[in-house]
Amino acid sequence: MLALLLAVADGFRWGNRWYVATQFAQSDVDWGNAMVTHAHEALVRGLALLLVAAVAAAIGWRVRVVVHR
Repeated sequence: MLALLLAVADGFRWGNRWYVATQFAQSDVDWGNAMVTHAHEALVRGLALLLVAAVAAAIGWRVRVVVHR
């Protein structure tokens, strides 16, 4: 009977360790997904700013050409 009780207690202990490990793993996955999302947002913002800068430079170049004629 004591062996059965100890086996059950050991099962709960290992089950708890497995649960905690899976929670940490899920936390790491969530953190990784958040980092990917932030990186994607930063990339989109950077490309948008680059596009705006290119359009502004093209307009400025075109205005300068027209003014110098």
